[in-house]
Amino acid sequence: MNLGTAARNVLKKVFGESFYRQLRDVYRSSRYANKGRREGRFTGDLTYEAPEPQWKEVGASTYKWVPPEKAQEALPEVVLQPRVAPKDPETDFNEEQKRPLLCEKFLVQDRLLIDYVDKSGITTRREVRIEEVYAYDDGVYVLRAWCLLRKGYRTFVSTRIKGCRDTFSKEMVFDLLSRLKKRSQSDPGNVAQEILDYMNNEIVISIYSLTNYSTGKGYEKRFVSGKKKNVLIDWVLEQSNVQSMLGSLDTDKHSEVEDLVRESIGDIKVTQSSYESCARSMKRTRYVFSNDDALEVKRQHLILFVKKALEGEAARETAVTRLKEDLLDPSFRLGKEVDSDLFGKEFSKVKKDSKKAEKKYRRKRKPEVVSKQYRRYERGEPVRLLAIEVAQRNLQQCLDDDRLLFGKDEFEDCVMREVEFAFTEKELKKAGEMFRKRCGAGLSTAYCAFGLRKENRSWFTDSTGKSWLNLKTRISA
Repeated sequence: MNLGTAARNVLKKVFGESFYRQLRDVYRSSRYANKGRREGRFTGDLTYEAPEPQWKEVGASTYKWVPPEKAQEALPEVVLQPRVAPKDPETDFNEEQKRPLLCEKFLVQDRLLIDYVDKSGITTRREVRIEEVYAYDDGVYVLRAWCLLRKGYRTFVSTRIKGCRDTFSKEMVFDLLSRLKKRSQSDPGNVAQEILDYMNNEIVISIYSLTNYSTGKGYEKRFVSGKKKNVLIDWVLEQSNVQSMLGSLDTDKHSEVEDLVRESIGDIKVTQSSYESCARSMKRTRYVFSNDDALEVKRQHLILFVKKALEGEAARETAVTRLKEDLLDPSFRLGKEVDSDLFGKEFSKVKKDSKKAEKKYRRKRKPEVVSKQYRRYERGEPVRLLAIEVAQRNLQQCLDDDRLLFGKDEFEDCVMREVEFAFTEKELKKAGEMFRKRCGAGLSTAYCAFGLRKENRSWFTDSTGKSWLNLKTRISA
């Protein structure tokens, strides 16, 4: 055993493994800070090139073995300095604006070491714990991850990730997106989110009906709870498409998904505007539907469920009658104009709830608790929720006006501007680049809930490069 090994063993034994690693990093960074790139700590391909070792003479020989109790004296002097985190990755605004608004969001948990280059050309190495991935149609994807150095959530654009390794095995990762998608398939949180997105309209309408036509005190704040909450969750999980989603997971993870769905539904606070948006999305139109129309089946099943869940309530028939009028009437009984005063009051409460959820995850320390609370916060994030409402309302307006084919980019920009209007300049500045991403994720959920699918060519690009939305695919679905 040489001197360096003995010294390392002593430090690990005295101070612990974690403190030793920190001490080592501080020493290396201070020692090689002013030297050339090849003598630095990191290279672009995540390899380490150490300079020639500098030995401290002990006794008569430089390489003389020293007992552990005396090895401390042989250590080079290290001045402990505060560990300064590298500069936050900067987002190029112009680059962000060129990217498509619509994106596929999926959840995944993974820990990686990445080399990241910002727009100034500065490379930093980060150990990150990935939580969310925003994948765009142009092939670019954005990671939303907890940075262990900065102790906060940051975003990383795939085009600027120049090297990637697994945190634990140190193996190189060459196809990061495929790795993340594969891991997302086994993530209970991701499956739970897919279920909630697919059943978004039915869940919102059910909660509104159960809370507004029940007499219990627990429904005063429009949160569903107790027996009716359990009945709603069981009904959601019984749906055939939901069962197919659960089938992608191992059986032992089904209970975890059910717990997440239960927690999410218990957190949903339905406003008047969100109910009307979902009702418009599911309502009958002037068009003639076939007997086997999927939308017709979903409407009928929803009404029957609410009728059964409200059994014993005095206002049961009133609730059923209203649902039949809102969902089955082909006229335009639902008002097109939004009550701005009511909307403002309700949405301000949604933003307050979001701020509370943000503070809750920020004050946690354990990684698993931070992750859980952060995901809970994102489910109720107001930008995404409002984007869903606005998109569904405008899609139904286009359907009512016989505008079945229209520009996708123009539609999405219109939705984003309307969402922007509900936030102050300070709130938009705080949201930063995440505003566009959350809008895109909300649009994706709205398309799904409205019955639009990419595989059905609900949106496509023509020969000139222009993108279109086609509502005819929803009618024939």
